[in-house]
Amino acid sequence: MLFMPWFGSFFVMLWSMAWITGFILLVSAGKITQPTLGSQYKQIEFNDEQKAFLWTQIFAFFWIMEFILALFQYAIIVGTCTWYFTSTQDTRGNFSLCQGFLWGLKYNQGSLAFGSFLLAVVWTIRLILEIVDKQMKKVKDENALARCVLNCTRCCLDCFHRFVKFINENAYIQVALTGENFCTSAMQAFILALKNAASFFITNGIGAFIFFLGKATIAIVNTAIGYVLISYVPDFEEDIDQPVPFLLLIFLMSYMMATTFMEVYGGVSLAILQCLYADVDICNQQGRPALDNSNRPKEMNFIIGVLSDAKPKPGEKQ
Repeated sequence: MLFMPWFGSFFVMLWSMAWITGFILLVSAGKITQPTLGSQYKQIEFNDEQKAFLWTQIFAFFWIMEFILALFQYAIIVGTCTWYFTSTQDTRGNFSLCQGFLWGLKYNQGSLAFGSFLLAVVWTIRLILEIVDKQMKKVKDENALARCVLNCTRCCLDCFHRFVKFINENAYIQVALTGENFCTSAMQAFILALKNAASFFITNGIGAFIFFLGKATIAIVNTAIGYVLISYVPDFEEDIDQPVPFLLLIFLMSYMMATTFMEVYGGVSLAILQCLYADVDICNQQGRPALDNSNRPKEMNFIIGVLSDAKPKPGEKQ
């Protein structure tokens, strides 16, 4: 499971290579012009049809890239949910990533495609704003008000992008739990987060702290190991006069890799939290105490008891 981000990045890289090939072919269809006679500077001009193809190609890149990432994310979510509900007090449940890929491609492909479509729209709008910002910087007498509006819009889009990613992740969990479509699952996830805002806030707060602590620990330990190797291994000590740039590179690479792996932790913890509330709802619908269920990981019993405020059974001391 920990290597899933690497596999996802590998398939995104394959898609990126294929997309770059197609994009270069589309760009080559443009007309090369020379704005200034006698100058070596050339530029490529496109007609309206070619521009439409280029923007379609750019949008397709973002859409398929997000779909690949969503598919791998969904596989981890399905594995977590099946593990939770197939666990008992004595045995561990089944964690199957292959089942997650099967469900994602066979049953819930449309939901993943729609969530990816929303992110692709946001990415495309952000790209357009970056192009507008670049064009405005070329103008000497740029409007301060326009610059302020553009920056505010970019900030709002960044917030909206984060919100869509949060809704998507929660919606995918509900899709795995209920089998509903994306919109219904997103609404259910949003209502669940509102109903249990305190639990989500505490879980996200603790998760964010552990998330940062894990990334920092991995980066610092790897940097320390690099420093020991550079300082005390003769081959490295002779060839490297200034270790600071190498140590900085080790820290940055370690931090990026740790971020990738810790994202798996964040997704799994959120999936377990929603499984927990689904478990409590199932018990409530069946009219039995939330603690009276053996089909859950035994570690969840204490948390279930706290969330449900289970009353003492008859005969027990208050």
